[in-house]
Amino acid sequence: METKQKLQREYFKEKYNFICCNCGYEQGVKPSIMMTGFGINSGHGSCLSCGEFLHLEIEGGLDGENMVSELWDDFLKKTRSQNEPNKSQ
Repeated sequence: METKQKLQREYFKEKYNFICCNCGYEQGVKPSIMMTGFGINSGHGSCLSCGEFLHLEIEGGLDGENMVSELWDDFLKKTRSQNEPNKSQ
């Protein structure tokens, strides 16, 4: 448990800025429960302008100053391919 505590940021900013990767709208968001409670750099939400559902991460890890967005479907494809067993063996 001590290792996990060392990895977690002691405090988070009230709001992180990010730009929607779909429409370019700049907006702010609070850190997710996964970030603040579990030290996992992952969140999601919808763009206030275009409504696209997005995956959000703090740029540069939990100590970063801004968030980056990624289309939710692209995030799922990426994580699914990373979790699939290696079929060439």
